[in-house]
Amino acid sequence: MTPGGSVQAVPLPIHRFDDPLIAEGPPGFAIGSFADLSPWSDAPYPHRHEFYELVCVTGGAGTHVIDFVPYQVAPVTLYFIAPGQVQFWERREPLEGHVMVFQEEFLVPQYGDRVSPRRSLALDPLGTGHALRLAADQIAPVTALIAALDREYRRPGGADTSVLQAYLHVLLVEMRRLHHDAGTGAVEEDRGTALARRYLRLVSEELPHEQSVRGYASRIGVTPKHLADVVKRTTGKRPAEIIRAALAVEAKRLLTHTDLTVAQVSERLSFDNPSYFGRFFKRECGCSPGEFRRRVSGADHLRSVTRPPT
Repeated sequence: MTPGGSVQAVPLPIHRFDDPLIAEGPPGFAIGSFADLSPWSDAPYPHRHEFYELVCVTGGAGTHVIDFVPYQVAPVTLYFIAPGQVQFWERREPLEGHVMVFQEEFLVPQYGDRVSPRRSLALDPLGTGHALRLAADQIAPVTALIAALDREYRRPGGADTSVLQAYLHVLLVEMRRLHHDAGTGAVEEDRGTALARRYLRLVSEELPHEQSVRGYASRIGVTPKHLADVVKRTTGKRPAEIIRAALAVEAKRLLTHTDLTVAQVSERLSFDNPSYFGRFFKRECGCSPGEFRRRVSGADHLRSVTRPPT
């Protein structure tokens, strides 16, 4: 607690786009190998990004943990991490491949300043997942696109931003198609899907400050009933379920990666009292906040999770 009574969190490190490792190229985009961007690219401590990250692993071994989901590193795999998600790497062998980072504004705007369905789709190429293992016949086309991005980025005399934007957009669309071919998503997106996607993004940006479906409906400009109908039809979940799930993930992040007490986590997430937070967490996660913290700090927790060097 601060003297005024508010909660003082121990913040997770945030990688920003003004980092010297990625700030020298065209505004809003960077690409390099793990070696080029090390130690930033494969940090072994939990951290967030303020931008999108696309990783293509072609060699090495270990585990990549994204929002509590561990992915075994295996060539050739694509990883897509959105702003705000918590991730870290546990390396057993040096990683090989490319890391691409970009800001949303870098993608070519369509239909004025409004986020179009196709642009929204490109910003979520793997749906609710984070990793895509490429089949043997998919590797060459994808790695060729990445190589073209890398060549343009390092072009003598400077890269052409429009070429980088075009290559990146094609790569993201290709990822979405491969994801669809694996039987896990749809390529085209109608107005309802675009609205539901906008709702999901707002929830990720506004929690815990906004926790009401009515508040999100007002922000989007639709009635709560229309939002509920569209989100349920598109995602299979009610809007309130999505809010609760997002709150549970953020609670897990705070319990795992900060030194806040359970009461402080409750306050930070705007619960009325710790008892209500405890009941909520047990209902959503299957155990109490304290039990969850003991689990992740014990044998089940990856041993290499450390704080960044100071």
